[in-house]
Amino acid sequence: MIRSYIQIAFRNLWRNRGYASINIFGLALGLATSIFIFLYVINELSYDRFHEKSERIYKVWVSGMMPTGEMHDAVTAGPMAAAMLADYPEVEQVVRIRTFGGWLVRNGDRVFNETEQEFLFADSTFFDVFSFTLLKGDPKTCLKEPRSIVLTEEYAKKYFGNEDPIGRTLKIEQDTNVSVVTGVMQDFPVNSHFHAKMLGSLSTYPENGDALNWVNQNYHTYIVLREGTDVEAFDASLYEMVVKYVGPIVQQAMGIDLEQFEAAGNSYGYRLMPLTDIHLRSGLRFDLEPAGNPLYVYLFLGAAIMVLVIAGINFMNMATAQSSSRSKEVGLRKVVGSRKSQLISQFLTESVVLSLLALVVAVVLVYLLLPGYNNLIRMNLDFNLFGQSWILPVLILFAVLIGVLSGTYPAFVLASFRPSAVLSSNKSSGGRNKGILRNLLIVTQFTTTIVILLGTVVVNRQLTFMQKKDLGFEKQNVLVIHRSDVLEKQIDAFKEEISAHSNVIVAANSTHIPSGGFWGNAHWLEGRGSDDIYTLAMYRTSYDFEKALDLELVEGRFFSREMSTDSVGVVVNEAALKALRIEDPLNTRFVQPSYRGDPDEFMPIIGVVKDFHFESMSNEIKPMAIHFMPGNFEGKIIVRLGDGNKQETINFIQSKWESITAEHPFEYTWMDEEFGKLFDDERKTGLLLAIFSILSIFVTCLGLLGLISYVTSQRRKEIGVRKIMGASIKIVMTLLSRETTLLLGISAFLSIPAYFGIRAWLQKFAYHLNFHWGFYFLILILVALVVLILAVMTVSIHSYRAASANPVESLRYE
Repeated sequence: MIRSYIQIAFRNLWRNRGYASINIFGLALGLATSIFIFLYVINELSYDRFHEKSERIYKVWVSGMMPTGEMHDAVTAGPMAAAMLADYPEVEQVVRIRTFGGWLVRNGDRVFNETEQEFLFADSTFFDVFSFTLLKGDPKTCLKEPRSIVLTEEYAKKYFGNEDPIGRTLKIEQDTNVSVVTGVMQDFPVNSHFHAKMLGSLSTYPENGDALNWVNQNYHTYIVLREGTDVEAFDASLYEMVVKYVGPIVQQAMGIDLEQFEAAGNSYGYRLMPLTDIHLRSGLRFDLEPAGNPLYVYLFLGAAIMVLVIAGINFMNMATAQSSSRSKEVGLRKVVGSRKSQLISQFLTESVVLSLLALVVAVVLVYLLLPGYNNLIRMNLDFNLFGQSWILPVLILFAVLIGVLSGTYPAFVLASFRPSAVLSSNKSSGGRNKGILRNLLIVTQFTTTIVILLGTVVVNRQLTFMQKKDLGFEKQNVLVIHRSDVLEKQIDAFKEEISAHSNVIVAANSTHIPSGGFWGNAHWLEGRGSDDIYTLAMYRTSYDFEKALDLELVEGRFFSREMSTDSVGVVVNEAALKALRIEDPLNTRFVQPSYRGDPDEFMPIIGVVKDFHFESMSNEIKPMAIHFMPGNFEGKIIVRLGDGNKQETINFIQSKWESITAEHPFEYTWMDEEFGKLFDDERKTGLLLAIFSILSIFVTCLGLLGLISYVTSQRRKEIGVRKIMGASIKIVMTLLSRETTLLLGISAFLSIPAYFGIRAWLQKFAYHLNFHWGFYFLILILVALVVLILAVMTVSIHSYRAASANPVESLRYE
């Protein structure tokens, strides 16, 4: 029986191959789009789940409240790991990870600058906690001894080619002792919330035993809880650690106990975050890598469902529209004894066969387009039908489900025809009901398309807003040279030498640049209580930093070579004045309390700069303090260039660099590129939504094309009569297009509630475009007009052909 159903299904699809092709291709586009989106969504939801202990691994983070706002930091104190094991029997294992900035690494003539993201340091328990695959070496001891290094496969080849790296040595910076390669691990999976190329042993740089280290937060601490641990109770018990270790420091530094500290409105505590939540739900400062955004996962998931709905509606519309041509077939089948259930099974089989054929086309499209898709979204997603045993069955089940859902109504409609009615006339049963349902489906299709287009327009408008907004600094023509610390005491000489070039306007160095992170340090104000602690974003910079970035001074001045006292001076931003309630900044001093009985250090505010963006626009501009940099800290050199020949200028700067330190590679980027990385998520979202919008419009128009071709064929007699009665081509085309225009108007009205979803998305940005009802309706009208034009153009292709036909032929056809 099933075989017979399938044979008849293929016979009918071949007989109506034009409509079948439209259905298959439209559904294939919907399925391919959904597969692309699901690849992204599955990747986002799978982060860190490959670790064997993923359900028991937690990251410890700092939660606090200071007068300048909430504090949610991913880094904790160094001594915490040992205290966790000593004080909490629920803790099975602990590992710390830390960055120490960039490093120069060499093996003979292979010399590379490795960034702090590429070269991480970890405790020897790293492979006990995490399930990264160690290919060579002992996971228990490979990070135990000082100057031990584990390389990824990629970096093992980078430094040693095809040779066995185990036991080989690398020289790190100017260290007279070489580091030994003790392990080789698989490259970090894409779906890990942090990635590295090299792991060094934390024992190489042991921390001193000073109790003050409890308030110096530099370590990412992960713990493994024993099975059966009550996580909520354990999380609450971490406050005991604050009382035991942090309380005495508060007492020593501020002269108040922890209760008084909290009574003043402050708070400080430790919290747990499940490992599998870090990528999408972290939102912590100073994390190892920027977190993802769950909103985009839901957004793309919604887009996938919408595109599938559009493709499914195409199928249902085409199937119900074709029902009149198959009504006699149904009547004859019923006359010769076919039961309703058999007819339903036959038509559902046709639907499922068509859906499976669409799946085959979709899979081919995914394989062909995946490299381009990865390139567009800057990811490395993989699609392998046979990579895991569940993928192919799930896809087939998915296609069958779509076939059944899309084909259920048409199957019941066709199977419900009465033989006496369909065999006694050329009309099918239930024509009015089918027309109402078809119009309802078209409205749903148009509404879905409009909503996707609205989202696309708003996302791209917000991206444009962020890119064009006044940042408070000038990012164009600014060269950023990395690893300024390697110049050591010759950094000032280097800046003077390159400034002699006619195309170099000014050069300065800084620990950070806008978009490149910041330090978060506690500050106290003279004359206020010791419990008034202000955590400010902090840069340390040289002279001329404000000129290099073209910052605007609101009051006072920046650091001056003529003022020796500026070595302890501070420049703050406007946000700091507001947060700290400073009314007379140039007569205000910060004070650094002494922990060891030394005199307190006073730091006068010498200037105020206009607020400038140094983070993503998702965040409000934080209060900032810019301190003078004594000497040469690790950071970057910022060089403002003129409009001259950039490449010639860069070659000149490189020659000066190499004359001072030829062994350190000269590496640079551009400020606009660095800052642009902050918009990567929004840029990716806008691009993907634009692609999905084009696909949804295409699939919609494809369905309309097939639908109108069939409808006009069914109305040939009516069209012929109207033309004989004097109707012009324009009148006939208007008649056939009017219904589409009306349905689109209804769809535009039904799209109005999307305003609230779009507004909720914009609220995640501290700075966003002015989105109000008037602006929304303007976009809605424009989007609806675009869809209308495309829909009418599609409909007009067959409308014009039908309206131009000889009415005699139309009547003869009937």
